Amino acid sequence: MNSTFKIRISGRVQGVGFRPFIYNLATQYKIKGTVTNTTFGVEITAQTSAEVFRNFYDNISLQAPSSSKIEAITFTEVSEQIHFKDFQIVATNSGNPINAPLTPDFAICSDCKTEILDKNNRRFYYPFTTCTTCGPRYAITENFPFERENTSLHHFNMCPECQKEYNNPKDKRFYSQTNTCSVCGIQVWVTNANGEKLYETNPEIFPFLANQLKSGSIIALKNTSGYLLLCDATKAEVVQKLRLRKQRPVKPLAVLFPSEESLHKNVSVDDFALNELQSTVSPIVILPSKAKSDVAINEVSPINRTIGALLPYSGLLHLLCHETQIPLVATSGNVHGSPICSSEKEAEEKLKNIADFFLHHDLHIEHPQDDSVVRLTKKKRKIILRRARGLAPNFSLPSAYKEQIQSKKIVALGADLKSSIAIFPNTYLYASEYFGNLSDYDTALRFQKTIQDYFSIFKFQPEVVVKDKHPLYESGRMLEELQIDKNNIKVEEVQHHIAHFSAILTEHNLWQSQNKVLGIIWDGIGFGTEHEIWGGEFFEYQKKEFKRIQHFENFNWILGDKMSKNPKISLLSLWNGNPDEIRHLFSANEWILFEKQKEQNTLQTSSVGRLIDAVACLLGFTYEMTFEGEAAIYLESLAQKAYDIQTAKIDYLEGEDLTETILSFKIIEKVVSDSKQNISKEEIALNFHFTLVKVIEKVANFHSFKEIAYSGGVFQNALLVDLIEEELAVKFNCYFHENLSPNDENIAFGQLNYSVNINS
Repeated sequence: MNSTFKIRISGRVQGVGFRPFIYNLATQYKIKGTVTNTTFGVEITAQTSAEVFRNFYDNISLQAPSSSKIEAITFTEVSEQIHFKDFQIVATNSGNPINAPLTPDFAICSDCKTEILDKNNRRFYYPFTTCTTCGPRYAITENFPFERENTSLHHFNMCPECQKEYNNPKDKRFYSQTNTCSVCGIQVWVTNANGEKLYETNPEIFPFLANQLKSGSIIALKNTSGYLLLCDATKAEVVQKLRLRKQRPVKPLAVLFPSEESLHKNVSVDDFALNELQSTVSPIVILPSKAKSDVAINEVSPINRTIGALLPYSGLLHLLCHETQIPLVATSGNVHGSPICSSEKEAEEKLKNIADFFLHHDLHIEHPQDDSVVRLTKKKRKIILRRARGLAPNFSLPSAYKEQIQSKKIVALGADLKSSIAIFPNTYLYASEYFGNLSDYDTALRFQKTIQDYFSIFKFQPEVVVKDKHPLYESGRMLEELQIDKNNIKVEEVQHHIAHFSAILTEHNLWQSQNKVLGIIWDGIGFGTEHEIWGGEFFEYQKKEFKRIQHFENFNWILGDKMSKNPKISLLSLWNGNPDEIRHLFSANEWILFEKQKEQNTLQTSSVGRLIDAVACLLGFTYEMTFEGEAAIYLESLAQKAYDIQTAKIDYLEGEDLTETILSFKIIEKVVSDSKQNISKEEIALNFHFTLVKVIEKVANFHSFKEIAYSGGVFQNALLVDLIEEELAVKFNCYFHENLSPNDENIAFGQLNYSVNINS
């Protein structure tokens, strides 16, 4: 006697080959019924016996596609009048607002890589070869559920051969929504810097580009999520040419290695790192360069000998690497400070003075994204530095946390420098990709467009908008676009560092912790009060209450943004010694101006980021920074050298009273003293890092904490994280960001979750 069962599955189950998997599993069990995408995930109707159904149901979770993530699976027995003749995949009813994750982009799989290099395969040299387990997803999403007609691929009608694959249950492209080939699919062409078409056939294009790269040209290549700028990473003069044209003097550049063999030859990579590089995310992973490397390391990474390594994650990159067989610089296709280009018109307009040749294609990119970037500490902890392609826009909340919350429809606008958006339109939380600095006009436009895209995709109007307390943040000015008065939207403000703390509390489900939690929130800048810039904060959280219990000693905040870019200004502000000892760092006019500012200034800061800048300046970083965090990277690099040879560590605040504030000026005095005693820069840098760790331990012990949570840009420092693990993890429960960046990208996420937990 057969019964009818309805199965509802939620999670990442669209765009991952889930329906074809269910079809084949149902066929195996001789079950009749249907499977369809829905606004919440996947729904299955199954007619069979109870015994067969139970085996079928159990095997869904056991055998699900590797790219899927089942969050919930339930079933009910129903009274069904229809008697099915077979099992079918049926069309999606997409009329209702969605309540499901958006599927991120996936790196090209090994099977598809093999096909595009097989001369006997009909997809030979077709760079957009994909299947149910790989290819662009979020980048091409116009609407939802994930069906071809809801993506920018709806402009391309499948040819008979592709349609045959699509309809064949035994084919790897059975019901693959991104299925195309060179006959019916995306067209690629090459132009020079003047926009003149040169080549339009794939077997000509990639050898031509490879030859140009080897000859020293710079290529702007439209990848699956936006343009990349590529050049030969082995030639110092070519890399320097790219730097000059892009106006990026020293910030490290990512390197695309053509193969695993090339990767091992040039960088130190263990299995932990290799798993990251070969994952479906395929991020940039920062790794140590080998002493004998083909890469022009001094030009690629002038500050330290690390390389942001990347393996080919798209058919386009795979074909180009196959032709070149050399490491290539692969950096975002943009001009300094602007978002990554995504259209032919935009690229030719903005990159014409950078690139010698362009590779374009006619697939529209709905959501341009940079590559995600991660660091791996020596103690095997992953630090996300940029959360974008392959990771955005979903965030899997802890299941226990999801059960605790009830929320209104919320949009959080985040910070300014490393901007992102977080939204709560349904029972899922979505944390957008990294955008960049909102003071850039084009970045602000993309920020606004993404908000509007989310409103369209999720069919929702926010009831609450959350912003930073800083009165001048560009993100806060987006309120005008949302027409808050007209739409009766409530506006909430969350202090910057409380938002950081809220982000880490959410990630580790600590809102309901029975123990009080110490929040170590250290960064460069965040609005504290009318007269204080915060950045070296210690918070207590317990029972939905936040309390600032301690902070680093305040010092003068001079000349606003100039201080964030020039470490010698931070040093001047923290200097209590003989002025003549540092006067040589300044011109005569600078000295007069800065001293006057110091005397008249009323704005103070507790910033650990600026304290780090001051120490870096004392140890040799005396010039203006060209990118955020440059001085911190320099200081960490020095300290890492001493740490690697197991140098003894000294606490510069040993025996000092830290019950009121953390003595920033005393730290500077100790650094100066050691420098005068000819102690090496590397040892002093390590001692400084060690001192920061001991500060955390002393504050935690003084206030009797057992739980410590860390957030803020300072915790992008891999050595600092390793020292904390080494010194504190055996004494305290330490919580670091694992799925979010510790920097300001997590501010929107924290703002939203503060609103959910405190204001709801």
